[in-house]
Amino acid sequence: MEKNLNSSIKFINHASVIIENENIKLLSDPWYFGDAFHQGWSLIFENKKEDILEILNSITHIWVSHEHPDHLSIPFFKEYKELLKNKNIKILFQETKDKRVFNFIKSLDLEIIELKNKKEYSIGDNFSIKCVKFGFYDSALLINTGDKKIFNLNDCPLNNKKDLSLFKKNFGSCDVLLTQFSYAAWKGGKNNILWRKNAADEKIQTLIYQAETLEAKTVIPFASFIKFSNIRNSYLNENRNTHNSILEKTKNTKINIIFLRPNEKQDINFLSQDKETLKFWDEKLTQSNNQNLINYKNEYSLDELNISFSKYRKRIFKKNSKLFLYIVRLIPFIKALKKVVLKTENLEKCIVIDIFKNEIDFANHVDYDIELSSESLNYILNNSFGFDTLTVNGCFEEGTKGGFKKTTKLFAIENLNNLGIYFNFSLIFNLKIISFFFKLLKKVETNLKKGNS
Repeated sequence: MEKNLNSSIKFINHASVIIENENIKLLSDPWYFGDAFHQGWSLIFENKKEDILEILNSITHIWVSHEHPDHLSIPFFKEYKELLKNKNIKILFQETKDKRVFNFIKSLDLEIIELKNKKEYSIGDNFSIKCVKFGFYDSALLINTGDKKIFNLNDCPLNNKKDLSLFKKNFGSCDVLLTQFSYAAWKGGKNNILWRKNAADEKIQTLIYQAETLEAKTVIPFASFIKFSNIRNSYLNENRNTHNSILEKTKNTKINIIFLRPNEKQDINFLSQDKETLKFWDEKLTQSNNQNLINYKNEYSLDELNISFSKYRKRIFKKNSKLFLYIVRLIPFIKALKKVVLKTENLEKCIVIDIFKNEIDFANHVDYDIELSSESLNYILNNSFGFDTLTVNGCFEEGTKGGFKKTTKLFAIENLNNLGIYFNFSLIFNLKIISFFFKLLKKVETNLKKGNS
């Protein structure tokens, strides 16, 4: 393939970069302002509106890796839909069963192209892409521009040598690797320091494995330029990786790691670390650490929560077989869909959630599975992605041992529904999905035990 000396990469923010040559300017995952995950995350740096407009006036495509709001920013698409439409910017997203993102983009009257898994698409001269799906909802984008190969892995769980070797066998090596560099979810609560430290170290080890196995000439860590910004989750900032910790803990490797700052553009053939970039992130981290934390403003009474609970049960039983769910609940070794006891900050007593009961009621004891704000609980009950949001923002604390696992086995129904997986008798034959779900729960349980030992 003809060498293209004009291929470049420009960092915009968090997981958003522009990969371009003379014909194509492909933007990824635009999240530039506002909070994410129900007031749980904030950006370390927010882009100015004039910079966003300049970016959107020059690009040809936007690729969204997955549905999480730090990658698919609903406020961004709503605010700039007219400009995106007028500029005829094409939105690229993985093909999914539920079509939720597809339908959302179409509702804005924007053009969206569904990318079939592992199929190569030529979107311009000397510019081709291939979307590779991971797990339940993540996806990576493999880009060929000129003679350069760029792998954007963002949050994809490609973290062990076996899976990486298979990935390398299927897709080869790369010149540039873009990958997440810190943990991005709840890690066992305030006192589970060991889990947080291990999670941070595991991210660094994953970065090293990815770089070495895929023979990346340059690694650009990204998709972690955030702050846990709620008073309930700010402790998660204490052990997260930063640009400094990544560079320090990889200094004895042969990996060429560079960080970019917003609006920094470099030729892909001559990537190098700009010292001003490191100073920039030092300054922004200090500023973000001094910013005020978010506190939920709303408190909900039991009556108000019951109105939301009624809506929640209607959603659950509309999409899932009530009989099948009840049978699952009775299976001893699964221990799923049991009632959970929650403690909220404003209600004097703990409350009991049981999907087979018509109402939430007060508990007759003080032991609880998890503690959360009534606003978080109301958010879960009113949004099908609510519990997924809670597990990412970490704005809760576990009460009794195993309380989070028990709560997950109840509220994760809608997580699976959102992926096109429904609880009915046909699920019995989908052993792969059941096995994968319980493996995730087992990993959480193991980390909790380590942290509490």
